[in-house]
Amino acid sequence: MSYISIPAVQDLGNVFLLDTRHMGGEGKLGVYLLPGASGKFALIETGPGSSLPSIKQGIQEAGFALKNLDSILVTHIHLDHAGAAGELAALSGAAVYVHERGSKHMHDPSKLMASAERIYGDAMDSLWGKMLAIPEEQLHILKGGESFKVLDHTIEALYTPGHASHHLAYLLNRSDLFTGDAAAIKLTGSSVIRPALPPPDIDLELWQDSIETMLQANAKRLMLTHFGMTEDVEAHLMAVPERNQEWADEILQGMQEGDDNEGLIARIAALGNAELLADDAPPEVMKRHQETSNYEMTVMGVTRYWQKHHPEVLEQEQSLL
Repeated sequence: MSYISIPAVQDLGNVFLLDTRHMGGEGKLGVYLLPGASGKFALIETGPGSSLPSIKQGIQEAGFALKNLDSILVTHIHLDHAGAAGELAALSGAAVYVHERGSKHMHDPSKLMASAERIYGDAMDSLWGKMLAIPEEQLHILKGGESFKVLDHTIEALYTPGHASHHLAYLLNRSDLFTGDAAAIKLTGSSVIRPALPPPDIDLELWQDSIETMLQANAKRLMLTHFGMTEDVEAHLMAVPERNQEWADEILQGMQEGDDNEGLIARIAALGNAELLADDAPPEVMKRHQETSNYEMTVMGVTRYWQKHHPEVLEQEQSLL
């Protein structure tokens, strides 16, 4: 089986996909570049601070100069999606669009970074790099439901919580929907849609509502941050809550059966790996998937979901013991 190589820059017609090459890997984490007139451009997502060299190189390879960056739109403030926003905004003076629940952390990322450091420890810098504060005057705060212009393009902001309480999707010119993590993960080389279920605020019920919101947008293409474009819009979106629930139920079963954390990780890894093997995913695609939908982070996110939102399903099981 041949190795599946991912170009650093892909021209998708009216938008470019820049591969951040996060941690030296291909096809895991993308940034979208929206061209405008007179060499100006916008970015949808920024990738993490650790990937800034690749992001800057991708901008150049797409034919643009960083000084002409006009606007940055982040779907949510997780470090893989927004970590580089502060430095890019400082270098260009770009406006930064973000949901109101995440805006304070973009202005002062100290709590966000401290929380991430507790999880990632010594690996923090190599994984995610630094996140710089963004001055309030550069922040454009959204609630969801707004329609506005960026470089003569019409952008509609859709509030899409479930993966995160501060999550937005952006509909470009009534055609392309940039979904962040709200439409899960699908990587080149595999047909498997994998859940994105990290801590701290997974909410599967809100996520189902967000799927309905995205379906009602009637987009022609989905632009996934992880990773790339798909035109099978309805089928893809309909599959996301099913996949979320399948993985969440597998972890719930382990919790009810008394699995410890390592046991829960092993349980969801067995399920996830079996799906990819059944799909004949090449080894490098399996590796990419195991990094983008990390099993340890999945267990952390989903156990918190069950404990916070549905403690009754755990209490009921305990009463039977």
